[in-house]
Amino acid sequence: MADAATQPMVLEPLSRPAPTALGRFFGFFRTLAKTKPLGFVSLVIIVLLGVLAVAPGLFATHEPADTRAGVRLQKYCLGPEDTFLCPTVVERSATFGDRTVPGTLSNPFGTDQLGRDNYSRIVYGARNAFYVGLGAVLISSALALLIGVTSGYFGGTYDAVLQRLVDAVMALPVLVVLLAATTMLGGASFGKLIVLLGLLGGFSGSRVIRSAVIAVRSAQYLDAARVIGATDVRIMVRHVVPNIFGPLMVQATIGVGSIILAEAALSFLGFGVVNPDQPTWGQMLQISQQIASIRPDQLVWPGLFIALAVFSFNMLGDALRDLLDPRMRGARGSFG
Repeated sequence: MADAATQPMVLEPLSRPAPTALGRFFGFFRTLAKTKPLGFVSLVIIVLLGVLAVAPGLFATHEPADTRAGVRLQKYCLGPEDTFLCPTVVERSATFGDRTVPGTLSNPFGTDQLGRDNYSRIVYGARNAFYVGLGAVLISSALALLIGVTSGYFGGTYDAVLQRLVDAVMALPVLVVLLAATTMLGGASFGKLIVLLGLLGGFSGSRVIRSAVIAVRSAQYLDAARVIGATDVRIMVRHVVPNIFGPLMVQATIGVGSIILAEAALSFLGFGVVNPDQPTWGQMLQISQQIASIRPDQLVWPGLFIALAVFSFNMLGDALRDLLDPRMRGARGSFG
């Protein structure tokens, strides 16, 4: 009895239940907000722009091609009329003459020279920007996976030949290729832009995927899979691709911003979609620069949303890189 009383008591550790998939999902965003606040804010901005893109009709106040909004710059009405909280503007019309119009929220961003509401066109432009960006990224990611995984996994002559093809495509000036391709194809459409931007992005993105595959190619779990008789296709699909998911997600996130910027550049140069019923931010910039000397405010809003979207996707991609790469966990980066 004395020996039993003198023996130290060993406390067994309490077992914690394994986190559920939903818990891991929300835990990731909690970690993102805590360690990468700028990346989390960028994610919120992307979600808000995505809501505009999914349902533009719920937020737009006019049809994008409606010229009956009035050629005037309306301002916010936050208080009594005819005060600085609710200023009045003069609408000049050759048909109806001059008339005073109170400030209103109906045209918060003003109208262009054709009388179309800038706010509504920006809302519909968000849908087209996300449509092109996400569609092209899906194509580029699939192509990058196909080239990068097979090239990095098999190596040898196959890798050398395929990488020389990638070098040849990457040596082409992207903007010149896009301008020439859209001209030869008889004008631009969203479908053509998605395919062209996706193909060009896929070749350049395959380099990142190939590097990630080479890093895991000699892992012991791949040797074990070969020993038990797994085919090369099964090894690549079941073991290689899941272990390079992090670099793929980072590349896809940053790629959306790059594609949105490329589409805006094409539209600004006049080689993008010119349908007034399908406005884009680059198209709005191209129209606004014609009257920039007298209405510089027309350049602000489309340029601001282009910069905001590209910046948000780049910052989110940077944050995902730090969180998904084990070597970068704990690093706050340049901006946290």
